[in-house]
Amino acid sequence: MTLRSRFAQRSLIFFLIAVFLLATAWIGKTYVANRLSHTLTIHNLRLASQYDPGNAAYHVQLGRLYQYSVTNARPKQAIEQFRRAVELDPYDPQAWLNLAAALEFEGQTSQAEKYLNHASTLAPNLPIYQWTIGNYFLLHGNTQEAFRHLKVVLAGSREYDQTVFNVAWKASGDAHQILQELIPNDLAAEFSYLDYLTSLQKFPEAAAVWQRIAASPKNFDPHQTAAYIDALLRAQHPGKAYQVWADLEDRGLIRKPTNENGPNLITNGDFEDNLSQMGFGWRIIPVVGVYAGLDTSTFHSPGHSLAVQFSGKQNLDYRQIYQFVKVSPNRNYHLQAFMKTEGITTDSGPRLEVRDAYNPPALDQFSEDATGTSEGWNLVNLDFKTGPKTDLIIVALARLPSKKIDNQIAGRVWLDDVVLTPAPASDSSAP
Repeated sequence: MTLRSRFAQRSLIFFLIAVFLLATAWIGKTYVANRLSHTLTIHNLRLASQYDPGNAAYHVQLGRLYQYSVTNARPKQAIEQFRRAVELDPYDPQAWLNLAAALEFEGQTSQAEKYLNHASTLAPNLPIYQWTIGNYFLLHGNTQEAFRHLKVVLAGSREYDQTVFNVAWKASGDAHQILQELIPNDLAAEFSYLDYLTSLQKFPEAAAVWQRIAASPKNFDPHQTAAYIDALLRAQHPGKAYQVWADLEDRGLIRKPTNENGPNLITNGDFEDNLSQMGFGWRIIPVVGVYAGLDTSTFHSPGHSLAVQFSGKQNLDYRQIYQFVKVSPNRNYHLQAFMKTEGITTDSGPRLEVRDAYNPPALDQFSEDATGTSEGWNLVNLDFKTGPKTDLIIVALARLPSKKIDNQIAGRVWLDDVVLTPAPASDSSAP
């Protein structure tokens, strides 16, 4: 655009200078207000709100100083500042929460709840705001309304889980209400609550949570159940622990044991799956001087076996490869596996062990050990009968310490195709 008139040119220049001066003044006032607000005093914040009257944050800060002053609290002035803040920024949920808190402090609970609900409408899925609202209703005894807001917290964040669970049990103590009204249909929240109940050994309540998880259409990592299963095993509830494992099998999260000749109670007995290190699967506890893991180069049935390498520097009492197995009392069982050895030294070699998980004196039997170098794969058999109270056993690859001078074990052993089958019920009455 070309301005030919000298008057028009001068007018445009004056206009631009005026705009520049106004912008400079506005920026200057805003800057001064911001600098003043860095020192939180009533005087500074009043000046800041005068220099920048459209900034709701200064009214919020000023209202908090009025409300929470230890020496000179002024709740009415606080409410005025908070009202001004929501006028300036009506879409800020925190401003409405501040106003509601100030009104509650003055006993205006109905008005406070109105503004709390308005804040909830503005931030229906933000845990940080729903946490504050939920706590308000808890303090006022409205557990149902509190749970509605705290449920949003649990659905959106793991930060408050422990606190929410503790508060819920103190406020309600009703396991059914907590599960139905507070815990969202979200696997992360459900597993967090399951772990919480497990840590307190509230097993009946935890079972209800697990039933809901097991019925969920969403898949999950079966290792998330490890702490729950182990807690049940430690508390000597093997039947309940095994039910959780069976639920994982039914969902296809863990492969069910297979055996051509009948049922197999050993999980992953052919070692074709990764070692689960949990539940009723194989577990390996690391030991210095011993390597243990899957081997794809040597196997009895394609294409994996379990290999253990001893370094030859220790006289080991080794039982660190094992699996929990649920069994029935007073019943005969047959355990078989294939083993292969290479250069196993000393007179005490690897063998299979079966023992009662809770009371080893009631059952602790070993197969024959394997030493030296075998000519291929050898079949290992072990028949045993459980005691009158034995309902959980440990099947382990073991090596007992040698009593000879040359007692440090070296060499390798491979284990594959482990099968544990119960004898027919009619045979279990035999001694």
